[in-house]
Amino acid sequence: MKSFSFIKYLGFWGFVAILLWSCEATPSSTPSNEAMEVSDSTMLVYIGTASGEDSVGIYCLGFDPQSGALTIRHNTPGLRNPGYLALSPDNLQLYAVHGVPGQPEGGVSAFSIDPASGELERINQVSTQGRGACYVSVQPSGNYVMVANYSSGSVATFGVSEEGELSEALSVVQHEGSGPNVERQEGPHAHYIEQGIGGYMFASDLGTDQVMLYELDQTTGALSSASQGFLQLEPGQGPRHVDFHPNGKYVYVMNELMGSVSVFSYDETNDSFNRVQTLSSLPEDFEGFNKSADIHIHPSGKFLYASNRGDLNSIAIFSVDAENGTLALVSIQSEGIAWPRNFAIDPAGNFLLVANRDEDAIRSFRIDLETGMLTDTGYKAEVPKPICIKFTGL
Repeated sequence: MKSFSFIKYLGFWGFVAILLWSCEATPSSTPSNEAMEVSDSTMLVYIGTASGEDSVGIYCLGFDPQSGALTIRHNTPGLRNPGYLALSPDNLQLYAVHGVPGQPEGGVSAFSIDPASGELERINQVSTQGRGACYVSVQPSGNYVMVANYSSGSVATFGVSEEGELSEALSVVQHEGSGPNVERQEGPHAHYIEQGIGGYMFASDLGTDQVMLYELDQTTGALSSASQGFLQLEPGQGPRHVDFHPNGKYVYVMNELMGSVSVFSYDETNDSFNRVQTLSSLPEDFEGFNKSADIHIHPSGKFLYASNRGDLNSIAIFSVDAENGTLALVSIQSEGIAWPRNFAIDPAGNFLLVANRDEDAIRSFRIDLETGMLTDTGYKAEVPKPICIKFTGL
């Protein structure tokens, strides 16, 4: 009789456990590092981290482009703060800038990607030839990798073999100058380098209030100053990241120090750039600490998003004027945002993923394709100190 009562007891509490589990499995509360049912079209997403521990490394997530669900697949340890990542055009190699224990200069490492599992295998590592490596990109041909070194204020290029192996630095350019902010602009601080409009390499320098323009020799990999020289920002703006309108006519610069976005138009006929607008990514009445961070334009070209870190952790949402590329602030999304150093829009333009460094999580937001507004899907992946998100085509 006691045995029968005990079984009935287990059955009751088993039913309660199942009921509780079913409630927790909703998108709003599911710990997304648990297995979740996703569609057959699941994509791979790589996450760079800045935990300060070699054991954390680069995370690989599965992303469901139908629901916005996220699942943790695995991580690749062994790198110190592999913060920023870049993918080869064919998605078969990944490159990461990171710290090198005991060395003042940063490192950039190449990995091969297993298309089936997404697992990474280290190919090689070389010096970035500068301190504080903070950004890496791949030139569209896939033949060259470019790196920005924040602390030393320099940019460098590297050759890439057919197998994805990196050469030693082919070209290193040292920036010069300073800005009016004595704490942050005492010298050059390269923060970004990527090929953009006009085929130029755009290299933003937070310390000099300039976005340098370079040409890349496709034979030698050497960088040389373009005839235009640079895009000039207003004093103290502190340009950090850059993005480009899909129509090839407009350049958007995220200014970290002033919390603003600057818009440049490109005249293909004269091969020239003209600054047409600078506007805040914060509310008019905002007072407090802020460090703006990332910027991305929607694939449709209709909306632009910019992130703010500080007393108002947020994503600013702008509409883009189709006639002249200028911006108008639509809304500022702060709910669900926690120190968004980086974010990314999925290739289809339906979702925006935010790297919430201070939440130790990646959060998924659905984009309203009519208004650009963001809605939290409730899905998130628990990743320590995430600071970079890269979608693949896999």
